[in-house]
Amino acid sequence: MRRLTKELQSQLKYQIIGPFLVLAVLVAIVGLSIVAFFLARQQQDRFDNELAAATRTVSDTFFVQEQANLSFLREVAFAQRNDSIKAPAVAEAFASDDRDGLRRALDPFFRQGIQRIDVRLDRLIAFDRDGRTIADFERLPEATNNEYITHPSSDLSNAWFTTPVLKGEADERGDKYAGLIRFSNTQTVYLATIAPVRQGDEVVGGLIVANRLDKLLNEMLKQARLDGIVLYDKDGAIVASTFNSLVRSPSLSSDVVTQLIAKNADLYGQSLFTVETIDGKEYQFAYVPLTIRGSRVGILATVRAREEVLLSWNNISPLMAVVTLGLGVTIAVIGLWVTRRITRPLEELAETARAIVDGDLQRRAQVSSQNEIGELAQHFNRMTDHLVELIAKVRAEARQRAAIVESITDGIIFTDVHGEIRSINRATRRLLGLAEDAPFPKRLSDLPLAPLTEGVPGFGDQRAHDLYSLGNYIIRLSVAEVREDDDHLSGYVAILQDLTKEVMVDRAKTNFIGTISHELRTPLTVIRGNADLLARGLAGPLADEQKSFVEAIRLQANNMTTLISNAITIANLDSGTLRSVIEPIDVQPPIEDAIWQVRGSIKAKGLQLEVELPKKLPKVLADAEHVRTIMLQLLDNARRYTDTGRITVCAIPQRDALRIEVSDTGRGIPHHLHEQIFERFFRGEGVNEGINSSERGIGLGLAICRQLIERLGGTIGVESTPGQGSTFFFTLRYADDTATPEKPATRMESAA
Repeated sequence: MRRLTKELQSQLKYQIIGPFLVLAVLVAIVGLSIVAFFLARQQQDRFDNELAAATRTVSDTFFVQEQANLSFLREVAFAQRNDSIKAPAVAEAFASDDRDGLRRALDPFFRQGIQRIDVRLDRLIAFDRDGRTIADFERLPEATNNEYITHPSSDLSNAWFTTPVLKGEADERGDKYAGLIRFSNTQTVYLATIAPVRQGDEVVGGLIVANRLDKLLNEMLKQARLDGIVLYDKDGAIVASTFNSLVRSPSLSSDVVTQLIAKNADLYGQSLFTVETIDGKEYQFAYVPLTIRGSRVGILATVRAREEVLLSWNNISPLMAVVTLGLGVTIAVIGLWVTRRITRPLEELAETARAIVDGDLQRRAQVSSQNEIGELAQHFNRMTDHLVELIAKVRAEARQRAAIVESITDGIIFTDVHGEIRSINRATRRLLGLAEDAPFPKRLSDLPLAPLTEGVPGFGDQRAHDLYSLGNYIIRLSVAEVREDDDHLSGYVAILQDLTKEVMVDRAKTNFIGTISHELRTPLTVIRGNADLLARGLAGPLADEQKSFVEAIRLQANNMTTLISNAITIANLDSGTLRSVIEPIDVQPPIEDAIWQVRGSIKAKGLQLEVELPKKLPKVLADAEHVRTIMLQLLDNARRYTDTGRITVCAIPQRDALRIEVSDTGRGIPHHLHEQIFERFFRGEGVNEGINSSERGIGLGLAICRQLIERLGGTIGVESTPGQGSTFFFTLRYADDTATPEKPATRMESAA
């Protein structure tokens, strides 16, 4: 059978016969189908109309039940005193918290509601102003006459209706609410109506009238003569069903939910129909949104069996089969004779094409027919000659391009649009340490690349990007799209540029700067020490002119020491040798240490130093040495550019970080320079000193502050107005978010 099927599919004569055979069969099928269609369509339309009408009846029943519940609630809420049973008025019982009296007052209403056909009451609940139930009456399904049970008090304060009811809130439909509810002490779903109870203008409680949804659906089922009713929530999950179990009820597909929302189907508009199979039997479902109190709370599905719709098609099917079979046999016999005369030269063309595909490029079609097929054979032979020439050119160009790619010294990797590697060149194999015949990684993400974070080459803030470690190599990775002439994305090309030597040279430069700076700091320490000794007169008295010379030496040595320390710090940052230990610390000691180191130089300049720190600061995540360095740089910066006035240090607790400020009364900084001053070696106008000034720096202090703060995960900035001073600030994250800093205490140190 399989061999016969394969032959029928591969033989042209059968392919020619096939359409005519199919056409004849289709004509018969179409003719009979038209008759069957109109019959079945008529039956289906009648069936759909009846099901839609039943659906509207069920929907109307929900509305009627809601109105009956509202009417019943009005009777109960406005019930007056009943002396025959010693029951107070309902509103009065709520207001005075007379729980026993309220139960006596509600008892006759509940019994009456059970018997009333319009209400069909199953549960009556009264809750107080705190949302707790005072009375909870329920008639069980198996109960007879007026028997009922009571439930213990429960908490309804978190229910969706409790707050608006107790607050007396009203919308365009009033202050009564309705919906589907499942109480915490049961799994039963109810159709519930809720209303506030008022005494005067004050809401003193609430009442709930509830009907069992399963009982209500079964009553609707009988009234509308349906085979089933299923109720779903807004997401398509089954809420209730009249089938024997929810398992037998089909789940609602997301497509049905989407279509109902997209059509904005009205309750009285066109229903959405589907056909489902339950226990081997076909049922038609009609879906409409379920509306309660004007709001859509779910989806209602009514169900009827499709037996009568399928009856018309079953009656006509045998006749269609007989006519179709007769036409097929007749056309098959005639078609085989006709097609044989056409297919012989085509078979020769097919054999020639197969030979060329298998590699016999010298094979040509031998067809002598003087018709369109013979002309096709001639064009086929000329096309074959042209393809042979074109293949030779393409192969030559491909070899040339492959040689060019292999000769490039940078690694080249080509991937498809899904990121899978298709080819790599010889330089890539060298970088990966792969032999010529070794398999390469499957995906670009499989390459053992590690981002280079320490010792990145560059100068100032211009750092190199996209650098990675690849074994013993340091490479720059660049990825670009590969697009064809029609802008179609065919893949990606990744370039691996070997920068190992360049990085090594940059690191040697950085190490050289660090070494020279260390070596310069040693003699400067001696110069500073000797200058201090001379200035103090420990080596003998000095003349006034000699004292000025020694003081100049001391000041310049201090400045030089600061510059060299900054250069060493920058070198350590660039080389990656500066380590950060981020841990919870008390930030006050490093701040106090920095203040102590610069106190003397600030007073020597005649400036006032104010420190506003809380007695106890919360711990922060930081490196104590980094914090001390940052404070030293900011305080030294404030001292340099403040001629008169004061310098203020304060700590301001914020919501998730501690803000530390260093303010001065100096010349200020123009707004357009606020970002640039944190760059290395930047010394913009308005902050420069003369070339021979003792206060002159090289523009590294603020750059060091920014890099250290970024390591600590904080931020740094400046607020300044020219002529009014500057405030440099930085933030540190709290180690404990629950800490509550105390009010700052202020102390003042003057130059006196």
